[in-house]
Amino acid sequence: MSKKLFIGNLPFDVNDADLNTILEVVGKVVEAKVIINKKTGRSKGYGFAEMETEELAQAAVQKFEGATLNERPLTVQLATPKQVADGAKDAAGTSDAAAESTAAVSAATPEVSAESNGSESASTPA
Repeated sequence: MSKKLFIGNLPFDVNDADLNTILEVVGKVVEAKVIINKKTGRSKGYGFAEMETEELAQAAVQKFEGATLNERPLTVQLATPKQVADGAKDAAGTSDAAAESTAAVSAATPEVSAESNGSESASTPA
């Protein structure tokens, strides 16, 4: 079970401190972070938080899922690991599709040994 929470449909004026204060109603918050659009500097309307224990995370889900904050119904769920999108690049800068394509071509290409090439050309009359 996870101690991390996803909190969605946040009012755009909620910041990290506000989110922390809201969640402290159920217990100790390790970290609360509202996600900000880098270009505009404005909240994206969702955030993540980590509670001290799994039990507190579950209590936060039960208390705040569907609760209204500034006339907006909140979505509060246990966070799931981030998934890599199709076509996303790995740390080496290659996409999953490119890596799969290269592997498929390599598997389909027969190997040619140097010995068989050399013996064939040697036995062919000039």
